[in-house]
Amino acid sequence: MKKSVVILVALLLSIPVAAQRKGKRVQQPAYTVTPQEAIAAYDFGLAEEILEHQIDDLKRRKQSAILEEELLETVRKSQIRLHATEQVTFIDSIVLPKSQMLEQIKLSEECGSIMNYDDFFKSGKGSNCMVYLNELGNRIVYSEANERGHLHLKEQSFIGGEWTMERELKGLGENEGESLNYPYMLTDGITMYYGAVCEESIGGYDIFMTRYDADEQKFLAPENIGMPFNSPANDYLMVIDEYQQLGWFVTDRNQPADTVCLYVFIPTETRRIYNEEEVGKEKLASLARIASIKDTWKDMNAVNAAKKRLAEARQGFKDETTKRDFTFVVNDSKTCYTLSDFKDPLAQQKAKVWLETQKEYDAKASELSMLRSKYAAMNEVQRVQIAAQIRITESALERIAADKLALEKEIRRTELNK
Repeated sequence: MKKSVVILVALLLSIPVAAQRKGKRVQQPAYTVTPQEAIAAYDFGLAEEILEHQIDDLKRRKQSAILEEELLETVRKSQIRLHATEQVTFIDSIVLPKSQMLEQIKLSEECGSIMNYDDFFKSGKGSNCMVYLNELGNRIVYSEANERGHLHLKEQSFIGGEWTMERELKGLGENEGESLNYPYMLTDGITMYYGAVCEESIGGYDIFMTRYDADEQKFLAPENIGMPFNSPANDYLMVIDEYQQLGWFVTDRNQPADTVCLYVFIPTETRRIYNEEEVGKEKLASLARIASIKDTWKDMNAVNAAKKRLAEARQGFKDETTKRDFTFVVNDSKTCYTLSDFKDPLAQQKAKVWLETQKEYDAKASELSMLRSKYAAMNEVQRVQIAAQIRITESALERIAADKLALEKEIRRTELNK
C-alpha cells in the first residue's frame, strides 16, 4: 500500500514538470522579420538566430529542414566575409539594363576588350556569356554552356591566321553543378577574375580571382574576393584597367529583374579591411552593402582625380589637343601621357627605359602565349620538346615584369621628390 502511494505521488509531481517542459518546446521567439529580410540588411547574426529556431522547430515536427540548413550555411559564410570587408573607394554608379553593361565599361586598348559571346562568335544563340580578348588580339577566354547547361570557361589562340580548337581552362569549375562566366584577365596574362555560382558563393553569382600556375599548366584554386564586391545577390563581373587606374564591377543587388548597377572604383595594390571596432557593426554593414558611395570618400584628391580619369575614359580619349603616347599613373592626382609630362629630368630618362621594357614585356608575353597554344595542340612527345622553352620564356617574362615594376616605383619616387 505504501509503495503504491509513493508511486502515485511521484506521478502527480511529474505532471506539472512534463507540462512545463512541453510548453518550453513549443514556445518560439516572436521575430518581426524573416531570415531573408535580415540577410538583405546584412544582419547575419539575426538571420542565423532565426534560422536555427526554424530548423529546431521543423525537426521537432519531423519535417524537412534542408533548405533552411543550406541557407544557414550561406549566412555563416556571409558573416565571416562581413568581418573582412575590404576598404574600397567607389567614385560612381549607374543603373542600367543587364544587356548593356559591357558597352558601358570603357577600357584602354592596352587592357584588351570584353564583348558578348554572340557579338564575337556571330552565333545568334542569344547567349548571356562573355568573351575577353587580350590586347594583342591573339587569345580569347570565354564562357560556354556544356551538354548539361552549366557554363564553363574556355580559351582559344590565334595562330597562323586562324583560331585554334577550344580548350577548357584546367583547375576551374571541376565540381558538378558549377557555372562560370564573365572572365577578365589582367595584362600579366596570369591573373583572372570571373563570376561563378558554386559552393563558395554567398548568393547566386560571386566574383572570384585566380592565377595561372605555369608549372602545373592549370589555374590555382580560386579565391572569393569577398565584400563589398560580393553580396547575397548576383555579383557578375570585375574589370580592372591598370593603365587608367579604374575598376568596374557589376551587381544586381537591390535591382529589379534584368537590371544591374555598374560601380566604378579605385583599384589598390594591397587589400586593406575595415576595423570593425572603429567603424561599428551598423556602419560596417552599410559599407559592405555599398549603401552610399560617398561614405567611402576619404581622400577627395584621389576621388576627383579618378573622376577625371573616368570622364576621359568615357570620352574615349578623343581630345585631339592632348597628345597621349602612353598612360602612367604617378599618384591619385597626377597621370603622365607623354615624356614631357614628367617634370623631373631623371624621371623622364627612367620613363624612356620603362617604355622599352614595356615593349619587351609585350613581345615576350606574345611569344609565351604562342608557345602555350602550340603546347596544347601537341602530342606528349612534342610537348616534352617545347616544355623547356616555355619554362625559359616564363622565367624571362617574370624577370621583365619585376624590372618593369621596379622602374615604375623608381619613376614615381623620383617624380614626386622633384
